[in-house]
Amino acid sequence: MMDNITKQQYGSSSSLCDYILKHQIEEIGPKEVIDFGSGCGKNGRIAKEVLGKDCRLIAIEGYERTAKMLVEQGIYHEVQHDLLQVWIQRDSHHYDLAIFGDVLEHLTPREIHWVIKKSIKKFDHIIIVTPLQEIFQEETYGNPLEVHRTYIISCFFDRYSPIEKHIVRGTKWTIMNVRILSKLKKDPLYRRMSWYIFQECMIVLQPLGLARPFVNFLKRYLIKYKWLLRG
Repeated sequence: MMDNITKQQYGSSSSLCDYILKHQIEEIGPKEVIDFGSGCGKNGRIAKEVLGKDCRLIAIEGYERTAKMLVEQGIYHEVQHDLLQVWIQRDSHHYDLAIFGDVLEHLTPREIHWVIKKSIKKFDHIIIVTPLQEIFQEETYGNPLEVHRTYIISCFFDRYSPIEKHIVRGTKWTIMNVRILSKLKKDPLYRRMSWYIFQECMIVLQPLGLARPFVNFLKRYLIKYKWLLRG
């Protein structure tokens, strides 16, 4: 656990979505995790708790003093002091999971979309945790990177077709968790279109009492119909 002194010196992030992140990491089961804007290492601790020694944890931290602290704490197998935009542009490897925990709001909207577009090609899974409708934070803890530069709303990442989106409201903050799949991991276009058409048909047929007959028809004539129900 982080003590109060560490929080005051290096900042902290809301724990509202921690239980969601823990479940997502457990489901994905990555062999390698890149934690962007690692801060006090909270997300690294969560990943370590879930995955144990079966996963390599790499922290990318833009603030030098925080990066040094992370090295001393020993949470991560590797800590790199770098801006996430620079690291993504420079690094040529492919990884299982990227966690952007309370960090993207510190970029401009244009920078955020550039980062996500690059990341979709670089990571199998992307998890974003960000405060909603919060642009009032200025430089804190002596760290100029703490300034909030984007007013993020609930549909901000919808263009990337997230497979999960959770919004949790607390007494002080509203936090959103978004999970995005790499294009390589997504179903083919024909399958996604078929699922979309099925959903639209069900919306029309349900009020008419025809949804069940329609599904029965699929059961009889479409052997692999169940993936339409799951999406």
